[in-house]
Amino acid sequence: MKKALITVGLMLVLPLGLFGCSNNSGSSNSSSSSSTKTEQTSSTSTSEVTPTTSNAKRAEKVRYEKVNFTTTLDHEYLEENVYKDLPGTVDHNKIYQWDDLKVTAKTKVHVDKKAVATFKDDDDNEFDHEDFYRVTFDNSKSNQHYWVGDDVLQNDHENDYDD
Repeated sequence: MKKALITVGLMLVLPLGLFGCSNNSGSSNSSSSSSTKTEQTSSTSTSEVTPTTSNAKRAEKVRYEKVNFTTTLDHEYLEENVYKDLPGTVDHNKIYQWDDLKVTAKTKVHVDKKAVATFKDDDDNEFDHEDFYRVTFDNSKSNQHYWVGDDVLQNDHENDYDD
């Protein structure tokens, strides 16, 4: 009789303990992924661009250059982010979803500014430089500017499939 009570008690207590441990250990990951899914669902149901925010590290130095050219998006542009502000210059930068911008790899992109941002690498304390471009899209009815990384734009002088 004692064995049966102990067995039943363990069968009830053990799953509750395991459920509580697994629920607590993954709560931050599951809540962030569920909020991301919610944001993606809401952004696809509306016609407006719904940004998310990013907390990236600050740039040590930024150098701006005026440029003026038109190109198209790289065939792997979806793997990169599109930002409201230059990454590293603000604490909470908005990241837009490509689908909401209604662009394709064939969309004409007008580039009017280049920024070279210098970031300090935490691992070896050396400086890394990243190129960003301020762009507007040909299909946009407004003159909204976005910042994109170098890998987003098609470079005519390079072979596109070397990435």
